[in-house]
Amino acid sequence: MPANPGAPAETAPPEIKGEAVVGKTLTATTGTWKGTQPISYSFKWQSCTSSTSCANNGASGNTYTVASADVGKRIRVRVLAKNADGDTTGLSDPTATVTSSGGGGGGGSSVPVSSLVAGDRLVVESVQFNPNPVTSTSTPIQVKIRITDNKNKLVRGAFVSIVSTPVRTSTPTAAPTDSNGIVIYSIQPRPDFLIKTGFSTQFYVKAYREGEPTLAGVSGGRLVQVATQG
Repeated sequence: MPANPGAPAETAPPEIKGEAVVGKTLTATTGTWKGTQPISYSFKWQSCTSSTSCANNGASGNTYTVASADVGKRIRVRVLAKNADGDTTGLSDPTATVTSSGGGGGGGSSVPVSSLVAGDRLVVESVQFNPNPVTSTSTPIQVKIRITDNKNKLVRGAFVSIVSTPVRTSTPTAAPTDSNGIVIYSIQPRPDFLIKTGFSTQFYVKAYREGEPTLAGVSGGRLVQVATQG
């Protein structure tokens, strides 16, 4: 949370629209912010060699043309929201891995889960909670989950389950990822969901190919957590 209550506070993160393909143009949104108006926004584009290692590539503005130097990397945008009371930074999720040419057949830059073979594995690449921190048991939590394979390619058609541990929220029915490797759930905290500053609730997220044994095949899982604030 910003130190000054009137400073910009992010309520939804920036997003990148477009194909991560050399020569294509990516467009960034500002995200959604609250705070003293007016709020101004500036953009810095970053190249990422992993989900945690990103550096500014020198580009600014809300659009970016994918360069040949980006092949094999992912692109992320950093948005600085600024008003009279302060400034706050927001970060988008990284794009899919940049390729030199587009993929085929309507799946964008993702691969179908059916194409995975022995030795391949599904990876829970990112899990984003909104709101975060959670401050009320009456407000649903939106969870955005992105699935890749162990070769860093987005995967479509992978089923994803999420359950709180211990169970303190509703548990959605598993659904498949879309053409961007993403599935979004809305889960409802139960009355025993603990709202306490400095506390967090864990969730187990699993990605799998429908019809395969629970502990076999290409499945992959990850423990994640969301903070609470009372």
